[in-house]
Formats: sequence, C-alpha cells, structure tokens
Amino acid sequence: MTSTDHPTAPTVVVVGIHGHGASHVAAARALAATGAIRLVGLVDRTFTEEDRAAGDAPLRDSLEECFAAGQVDIVILSTPIHTHLDLAVAALEHGADVLLEKPPVTSNDELDRLQATAALTGGLVQVGFQSLGSHAIGEIADVVDSGEIGAVTALEARGTWVRTVGYWTRAAWSGRRTLDGTPVVDGVVTNPFAHAVQTMLRLGGTTDRAGIATIDLDQYRANDIEADDTSVVRITPRRGPIMTAALTLCAQETTDPVVTVHGELGSIRFHYTRDEVEVVVDGVTLRRWTTGRTDLLPDLLRAREAVLAGEDAALVSSLADASAFTAVLDAVRSAPAPHRIPADLVDWLGTGDERRPVIPRIEELVAEAAATGSTFAELGIDWARR
Repeated sequence: MTSTDHPTAPTVVVVGIHGHGASHVAAARALAATGAIRLVGLVDRTFTEEDRAAGDAPLRDSLEECFAAGQVDIVILSTPIHTHLDLAVAALEHGADVLLEKPPVTSNDELDRLQATAALTGGLVQVGFQSLGSHAIGEIADVVDSGEIGAVTALEARGTWVRTVGYWTRAAWSGRRTLDGTPVVDGVVTNPFAHAVQTMLRLGGTTDRAGIATIDLDQYRANDIEADDTSVVRITPRRGPIMTAALTLCAQETTDPVVTVHGELGSIRFHYTRDEVEVVVDGVTLRRWTTGRTDLLPDLLRAREAVLAGEDAALVSSLADASAFTAVLDAVRSAPAPHRIPADLVDWLGTGDERRPVIPRIEELVAEAAATGSTFAELGIDWARR
C-alpha cells in the first residue's frame, strides 16, 4: 500500500531534508507507506542523487512551490533556526499545521508573533521536543505525587557531549549568535541540549515564561565560535524549586544526558534519550524501567483529526509549552558574548574536522555545578569569568 491509495489522507511537505531533517523524511515515508499521509513535497536548496532516485515525492526549491502545486495540510520544518519564524508563519497562513524543529524561534517576540498567527489561523504547531513525548514525563509526575521521594527540593540537568570542529563548520549559521544581523542563537543551551533544558522545565512544572522569576547564565566557549559550548543556566521560578542545567560539548567522551528531580527523601533520574527512569533513595536505585514514547508527527495527526471533529486537540509539545524554554533562549540571545576559556587551559585532540577541545575535569565540574545549583564562576574554577 502506498500513500497514493488514500487520496483523502493529509498531505505533508518536509522542508530541510538533510542532516536532522532526514529523520523527519524517514518518519513521513513510514507513515506514507501505511496510507496515514501523502508525502507531496521535499524542499531543500540542494538534492543528492539519492534524493532524486527516491521518486516518492516531488523535489521543490521552496515551500511556496509546494503551495502553488496543490493542497498542503502539514508542513514539517527542519531548517536553520533563524528561518523558522517566516516559514512557520507562511505555512499557517496557507492553512497548514506545522511540526517545527526546536528551538522554535529566536526570541520571546518571535514566539508571541507565531502564537498570534496560530491563534488567528486556527493552525496547530507541534515543536520538535521529542523527549516530551516520553511516557516517562507522566510516570515521573506520578512518583512525585505519591510522596515517595518527599517534597521536591531542586531539579538539575547534566549534559556532557563531544562535538568536533566539523560540527561547528557544517553550516554558515552553526555556532553563531547572529548571522548578517539576524539572531541565530545556536549554542549548547539552546540547540544541542535544548531537550535537557525543556525537559527539566516540564518536570519542574514551569512551561510558561510568566512563571519564571530569574534566569542566571554563566557561558563559555573553548571553540572558535560566537556562541557557548559550555554553560550553566539556573532558573528560579516564581513558585517551585530552582532548576539548574550544566552542559558542555567539550567532554572527554559523550555520555547520556540526565534530568534529575531531587526530593527530601530521594530522587528520580530521567535518561531522556532512552526513556529510562530510576528511583534512587539513599544512593541506592530502588527500581529502574523504560517507558514508551509518543512520536510527534502521529500526535500532530491525531490532534488534527480531533480539531476536525471538534474535540480536544492538546499536543505533546505545543507552542505554548515552549514559552519558558524560549525565555531561556531569549536570555541567552540578549546576554553578553560567552567568555573565552584560555587556550592553555584546554586540551585539543584529533586533526582536521575531527579536531576537538576537551576541558580538563569538565565532567566533574558539570556534576558539581548541577548538583549544587552553582555556576562555574561560583565554584571558583580557574577559567571561569571573574
């Protein structure tokens, strides 16, 4: 069975089909094979021989070409961050629903504009925070509500990954704060570990920026980039516990990121990339389990059908749910440029595009910052901003 066997199925276009966009193309093709959707366009600036050989959807140079060719019900956007707003607005104004990669936009003002457009058009916008589709989110809330770990005292997120020079040179916007005067905000907090920050905010019950009292940033760069590759962000909500994310792309090796909910009696660790949850009391893991996950495109299709039927259309990762995260991004955008870590305090490994910086003891420092709710500067680290 192919998507053409179901002419009434929603029509889908993917904009930005390489890099991470390839995963969206694969997801769309899998649904098209079941007849759940019709894939009617793939948009990019360049196409490979493999793209041209696939032949399952027209290859277009622009989203406008797709609209001109016929009805488009859903637009999946996996394009550079600074292009998100205009493309999403165009899709909504053409009557389409949108699956928008994270981060959704580059400022609070842009989020407000996109929300206003969605409200005016009645369109749905699902933001690409896949971790929010994890069933662990609800199960962790149930554990907290049960009182097993006592009253929640703090939340933390830790992320230690490796990124090479090639990662930062893969595109003109990579690692940039701005590009030709346009905000890009592509740094460790806002893009590679955006899921860690957003998941921490969700588990902490703060999804609206109105619920945030203060955001403290401590940002650094070992790479020759404009944005941050090593940072602490500490979020103090108006109600509830402080949330601290300590993150780096200059680790000795990549490890799985974890978001932890601390309580008076114990803690809950959420390894969000693999949907694994641990309940820990007195340093002992009492139990560990892996949950399922709701994928974002099928969820958007479900919500779309609900709207058509006049029913509840709550999304797994709605635009409104990205409000607090966007406030963090906006703080990063408007903050001073990240502090450069002195070259003699950084070790460099590899050659060419595989060359990468390693900050000595960064894994320990990330763990200490996250656990204590401290910035690197407050820890008195030798390379930290004074």
